[in-house]
Amino acid sequence: MAEWEVYLHYLEDDMKDIEAGKPINVELTDQAIYEKRMVKAIIAKNKEDMPDGDNLWIKNQREELDPVPWKVKILEEIGDLLYRSGVRGI
Repeated sequence: MAEWEVYLHYLEDDMKDIEAGKPINVELTDQAIYEKRMVKAIIAKNKEDMPDGDNLWIKNQREELDPVPWKVKILEEIGDLLYRSGVRGI
């Protein structure tokens, strides 16, 4: 099982889709090799909602990780990383 991390602010605009179980485009970091990837993924806040998903550690602006991981299923890599400058819909 892979371990991923993401900044919470990368998810904030997509919370409705996350709660509905819809795929979103998001930049994740592979914790094993510290490599960032832009992916299409389904994210769940509770492990019960996605017991077979990878761990997704949520990081705040102070670089602190939440003590309990969310879950993620990566559906596909969607290409090169894009610089996040507040532009949505990637």
